[in-house]
Amino acid sequence: MEHAVALQLVIVLAVGTALVALCLRFGLSPIIGYLITGVLVGPSGAGWLPDGPTTRLLAELGVVLLMFTIGLEFSLPRLLWAKRLVLGLGGAQVVVTALLFGIAGMALGLTASQSFLIGVALAMSSTAIVLKQLGEQMELPAPHGRVATGILLFQDIAAVPVLVVIPILAGDTARLGGALTLAIGKAALVFVGLVLVGRRVLPPVLRWVASTRSLELFMLTALLMAVAAAGVSSLAGLSPTLGAFMAGMLLGETLFRHQIEADIRPFRDLMLGLFFATIGMQVDPAILLGQPGQVALVLLALVIAKPLILLPLVRAMGHTPVDAGRAAISLAQGGEFGLLVVATALGLGVIEPLVAQSLLAGIILSMLAAPMMLRANDRLGAGWFARDKGIEPLQAEAYIAEASQDFVQHVIICGFGRLGQNLLRVLTDEGVPALALDLDPERIRQVAAAGVPAMYGNPAHPGVLRAAGIERALALALTLEDATVAVRIVGLVRNMGLDLPILALSTQGRHDEALAEAGAMVFPEGLESSLAFAGQLLIMLDVAPSRVEARLNEIRAQDYAPLRAFYHASEGEGASVQALDYPEHKRSVLLSDGHHATGRTAHELGLEELGVELVDVRRGAIRVPGRLLDTRLRAGDVLVLKGRDEALERAISRLTEGG
Repeated sequence: MEHAVALQLVIVLAVGTALVALCLRFGLSPIIGYLITGVLVGPSGAGWLPDGPTTRLLAELGVVLLMFTIGLEFSLPRLLWAKRLVLGLGGAQVVVTALLFGIAGMALGLTASQSFLIGVALAMSSTAIVLKQLGEQMELPAPHGRVATGILLFQDIAAVPVLVVIPILAGDTARLGGALTLAIGKAALVFVGLVLVGRRVLPPVLRWVASTRSLELFMLTALLMAVAAAGVSSLAGLSPTLGAFMAGMLLGETLFRHQIEADIRPFRDLMLGLFFATIGMQVDPAILLGQPGQVALVLLALVIAKPLILLPLVRAMGHTPVDAGRAAISLAQGGEFGLLVVATALGLGVIEPLVAQSLLAGIILSMLAAPMMLRANDRLGAGWFARDKGIEPLQAEAYIAEASQDFVQHVIICGFGRLGQNLLRVLTDEGVPALALDLDPERIRQVAAAGVPAMYGNPAHPGVLRAAGIERALALALTLEDATVAVRIVGLVRNMGLDLPILALSTQGRHDEALAEAGAMVFPEGLESSLAFAGQLLIMLDVAPSRVEARLNEIRAQDYAPLRAFYHASEGEGASVQALDYPEHKRSVLLSDGHHATGRTAHELGLEELGVELVDVRRGAIRVPGRLLDTRLRAGDVLVLKGRDEALERAISRLTEGG
């Protein structure tokens, strides 16, 4: 490597590191630092980072890995269940936005082809920026996050036929129908192929890789799957990100998705940083100075007109005004595919250079502003509608601080749904002061009018918690169903140096560990309801209430361990959900004469070293707890095992085949 090249790389890394650190210091998204880095070191700036095919390939790999990890959060049944959101709302957004912007383009004197492509380009939003920023803010599972994800997914799918159409618009438009049919057929074949491979081949391969206990091999396998799916999609003439998303979606049905995401995350974040830098490299300051009016028009169309078009569409799908506003603000920018559409049309001569440069500059400026708008989506979206409903003061931290100034040694309830309201009622009856925070403006308006101590505010913001008097609170109760937001709130409180008791609702077992590690006492709703049901039945059977309560408390003291392992469903989405929520489950094994375990003691089999517990052994009508068994096993014995799926597979293999 020449010294000049090495020096350039050092300078680029130094600029990027300094700007990202500066953004973090002032509470801004690192994305802004990457984008500004691209502007400063790109061809239009200092020229230290070349805008070549290698740079663009690495940048595209970042988007591929992002879509792969986003796909891990989905499953095929869940995606089919959300078809109304993806196809209905996503399709309506693309069609209506492109149509209105296209009509505006024709009114400005552009041709039909140019207006169509400009409308489609402006209808696209940035998948990479929106999903990364909402993910960092833990808002992807929220209603506005799901709406944004569904629309972005349809936009990625819609980009495929659009990119096919552009060369046709530059030549013979008579071939339009055939080309579109071919593209749709290719997408269907790729999807069917990935489903077959993902359902039949990948699970056993991943189980084998996991059995090697090699972190390096597992990480390489995960990267191979993501890149291979993108490559197959690209070879078929489709978007690489679409193939990566499909592969991630299929792997999201397996038990390995959390480990895969953890392994890929460092590579994804590094490549995404380079992707955002390449976006910044395309900004030409000369365009901003030469055509400020045209660039401002594009920017206003994206930041103001586009969310106003989306707003009624989201509301028509039954979402609340606040969720609709936050989703519209989240998508108020241009996107990677919009840049690609404009650049491709410019290269083929469909769009004139001056028009294309104004579009590129406006889209990139909107992407520069996107992280800040996404961070403020709750204030820009929820605040807007809160004012419309006449509860503007309830948004302000100052109002919360004023309303809660008399609360000392109180309980703060985050989330004011059914559970939160019942909890406040019980605490009030017991003379314990309590106040609630919630993000439903209509609910807060009603309960505030009734004199209930509940206020509009996002408890995931430290300023809101301080305004509610978290430093002088007696306890914190998190009744939110969104566990990711609850984990974030617990982390904020612990980072403030407060050690007050925190009780957090957990509706899914997979979140118990994260909440406990963050520093909360977990209330597992499903397990506790099992205890309450059993206790009520025992009392109906005339068992002494004191004995029932003692038995239930004994199970609680064991962190519900006797209830966390059970016989899971064999197939369907319910089985995968159970495996995620309760990874330990039970399996029964009937020994035969030819099995390795027959004639051996439980100690000789060494099941503990595999991470499996021998719970019981049933011999005829006799049941012996596994820890008390000291005789040799016989044919006909039924062994009840408890452990994780991979460990159980290895244990059953040892029992039957040895090794």
